[in-house]
Amino acid sequence: MVQPATTPEHWTELIAARRQRRILTEQVAALKRSCASECGKRHVSECSKCWPLVIDKMRQRYIESPDREWFTSRKAFHQELEELFADAKEHRISIRQIEARIESEKEAWYRWILRKHAEFLVTCNDDYVHDELRGMLDDPDRSRDEVVEMMWRGIGKPPDWAERVDAFAARVAAAGGNPAALKKLYVDEFFMDKGTSEPLEDSKPYLDEYLSNENMGIEEILGKIMKDAQESRNLRPQRDMHTARLDDLRRAKMADELNKKQQAKSQAQAAQERVAGEDLYNLPPCLVCGKTLDTHDVFSCPVCQAVTQMGGKKELTVFCSEECHAAGFDDHTSEAHACESGDNCVLERSDGQVDDVEMDDGTSQDGFICRECLGLKRVTAFCSERCAFENVVNHYQRHHEAKADADEVSSLVRPMQETLESILRRENPGLHMEWLA
Repeated sequence: MVQPATTPEHWTELIAARRQRRILTEQVAALKRSCASECGKRHVSECSKCWPLVIDKMRQRYIESPDREWFTSRKAFHQELEELFADAKEHRISIRQIEARIESEKEAWYRWILRKHAEFLVTCNDDYVHDELRGMLDDPDRSRDEVVEMMWRGIGKPPDWAERVDAFAARVAAAGGNPAALKKLYVDEFFMDKGTSEPLEDSKPYLDEYLSNENMGIEEILGKIMKDAQESRNLRPQRDMHTARLDDLRRAKMADELNKKQQAKSQAQAAQERVAGEDLYNLPPCLVCGKTLDTHDVFSCPVCQAVTQMGGKKELTVFCSEECHAAGFDDHTSEAHACESGDNCVLERSDGQVDDVEMDDGTSQDGFICRECLGLKRVTAFCSERCAFENVVNHYQRHHEAKADADEVSSLVRPMQETLESILRRENPGLHMEWLA
């Protein structure tokens, strides 16, 4: 399952970075003035006494920074900087080369942050943005500007974002680390509607929890909000695949069975029906009674039909009537489309108690499909969100010989009913479809 995010307070890093840059600028400027007045050199880089002092101040900025900044934990980078600053003292490389290396490392850090904290995109419902951003993060040929632009596309870019960040950082700095002042500031910034001064929609439970726990940091409650939002986005309520009966495709009666008004409608439908594939006309007998089916009134298993029409190795499973569908559909799905988790299925562990819409932990029992299997023209189903999240990583390792991390689970599966509807509508543009409730 997705773990609560504990992202750092990035505005404190921004404040620290600005402060440290200002201090370094002042220190270097003082050294330059001193060198000009005492040593008489045209440029401090020409002075054997002052130039090493300037380099040492720059080195301290990155190697001995007292504040937490983006480079603080990057120890290998620290070692590399030690060597670069030593070379700069001897004029073997320029300051510009060191600055370019720092910028390159900062870009690598930025990409790492986006990989580690995918919750930055919980507000984005555009799958294209998610897929593009993942590709960009692993593609060195895609520039940082492109990555940033895709981020803005995903989360939305306020026109006054820079001014708002500066103003907020200034207020945090003015609080001087006072816990009560910071808490009030964070409440106003993250939980309150600026126009009404009332809590934002759906924020009240989180606000109450944050205010009632004096030891809870803002990053902890924001992480909880993002975790819940991520789960809500990826696990939207769906009908349970093992209890729902999906309505099959129904055809309108032929034009000669209808009145004049119905004939006009049927003729339009008939013109559209020609786009349906031959596999929807050459039907097998009813699974329950063996009766030959009329192609104008068919009940089918939507999973079998989706796989068949995608070109997978599956035959249609059909029923001649609602009675046969009711008698045979559940047994068919249990046998042909059983939960991939097998003995690890959460329903098996709960003694088969499937009547409730929610699991004991509040998660949905809706069916989910492995994305990779779907690309291979087959459907591998998990009976519920919890089954998918607990077992899909093992499935990927066993059947796709691919490694997957637990925090990537939401990208490995798709909601079953939503996916089946999309496939069937795409493959049958001329058919009228309904789903059995």
